[in-house]
Amino acid sequence: MDAPHTSCAAPGRSSHLSPAPFRDGVSDAQTVPLRTILARRDLALEPLVPAAPDAHVRWATVSELLDPAPYLKGGELLLTAGTNLPTDPEALDRYVTALVSAQVTALGFGVTPVHDAVPDTLVARCRAHGLPLLLVPRETPFVAVSQAVGEELERLRLAGQRRFTAAGRSLTKAAIGATPVQELLTTLSAALGCWTQLLGTRPLGQVGRVPPLPDEAHELIRKVRTPGGPLSAKLWIPPDEVVLHAIGDQARDRTVLLLGRPKPLDSTDRAILGIAVALLGLLSRAQPAVVDDASRLATRLLLTGATPDTTVLRLLPALLTGDEPAPTAYRVLHARWTRPSSQPTPSPTLFRTRLVDDTSTPVRAILADQGTHHAHLELLDNLHAAGWLAALSRPVPGSALADADQEAAMLLIRAHATGRPLLPETQPDPLETLLETDEARAAARTLLGPLAGNDSTSRTLRTTLRAWLAHHGSWDRTAADLGAHRNSVRYRISRIERDLGIDLSDPEQRMRMWFALSRFPDDTPTHPTQRDISR
Repeated sequence: MDAPHTSCAAPGRSSHLSPAPFRDGVSDAQTVPLRTILARRDLALEPLVPAAPDAHVRWATVSELLDPAPYLKGGELLLTAGTNLPTDPEALDRYVTALVSAQVTALGFGVTPVHDAVPDTLVARCRAHGLPLLLVPRETPFVAVSQAVGEELERLRLAGQRRFTAAGRSLTKAAIGATPVQELLTTLSAALGCWTQLLGTRPLGQVGRVPPLPDEAHELIRKVRTPGGPLSAKLWIPPDEVVLHAIGDQARDRTVLLLGRPKPLDSTDRAILGIAVALLGLLSRAQPAVVDDASRLATRLLLTGATPDTTVLRLLPALLTGDEPAPTAYRVLHARWTRPSSQPTPSPTLFRTRLVDDTSTPVRAILADQGTHHAHLELLDNLHAAGWLAALSRPVPGSALADADQEAAMLLIRAHATGRPLLPETQPDPLETLLETDEARAAARTLLGPLAGNDSTSRTLRTTLRAWLAHHGSWDRTAADLGAHRNSVRYRISRIERDLGIDLSDPEQRMRMWFALSRFPDDTPTHPTQRDISR
């Protein structure tokens, strides 16, 4: 057997490492196979110098420079019409050599109007240096090639996202099974196409055929298990790349998850592995850092989509109260850090819940209903005193957490405008009873018209309008809230008035827009830096 090669993560850091084919570290997960582009009949690209089966493209770009290498990152499908193609053999050789050194995936040569055919000398130099060369027919614009690469990248991204979501649900379901550890290993093996093994002082479970581990592997396992050691590592045991990840308490010996397969993990694989690691940590009830990661994941899963997955909902009472009686209702809290210092990691004690997701702005949390109005006011006041401006939804059953999430988001906008924490009205709003939820959302979509789209421009305009209305039409406060220039805010509001055919100086129109925004489905507002659409 070949000697294993090892790579160990820095202590305290996770490193689900995989080879990066390009010089700036871009991985295969951010590229598309060149063979996929060649298979597009609408492009009709013809390979003159074939590429390796595993060749990947990060983007298609056009350059007629004599030396485009300084402007490339590696992995490009470089398109040229040969406008400045050297005719001198030595200069042509330098041109091809520079592209190979820049790690260009392939050169696409467009025939006409400069050249009626691909020069034989270029074909010969590309073949000599191993640079794939494609003929781009006259009927195929370069922009069509670039667009095709973009389409394939987006298709792969969406497929990876769907795969991640499906695997997350399956792993979560496994975590509440009768034998959760073994079911998690089985589900992880199926999702990644690998063998898995969980090791403590003795084997705790395995799926698939685990190869004999060499001495170097046992030494690496010992390091990962040791408190203060690396959280993850990898080694090569032919034909598999083997990944190790710590599970358990940083203060004492940890268990180690091993998995192996011939193909290195891509970014989606590593994200799926992260879910499994978090859930195994949650099951161990041992390592606070890992449990926090699992709680973040559980919070996102519970607040994603119109209705949470029933298997995830079954975890909710145990995550919030452990062995205590299950809550009868839940609330969603949104909080924003208001002090100039860096945002701290939210404290479960301060937030009165373990289910906190601080991976985006604002911070979101799910907590058991405290029972009394005073208890919720006390929670909000304590958070405010600690530097968090927060808003809390009404109590809802677990199946309605998405609605509570949206309500908390809208309340936080109002809280941000007034500078005070906010609870929903204790008395039911009689206007709310006039419209069923589905009818209200349909009305909201009708009122918003072209602003109801799911594209980035529509989302930016809705976010701007929501903030502007919450700040009672203040240009400066809205601009500060969005991190945009006040002129950009003015432009966006004017565009909204033009697109909807309304006058927002009319209080009734403002009321209609607030009604629509507060009831628009799946539009929970956050405040990332807004892209300036005024140009």
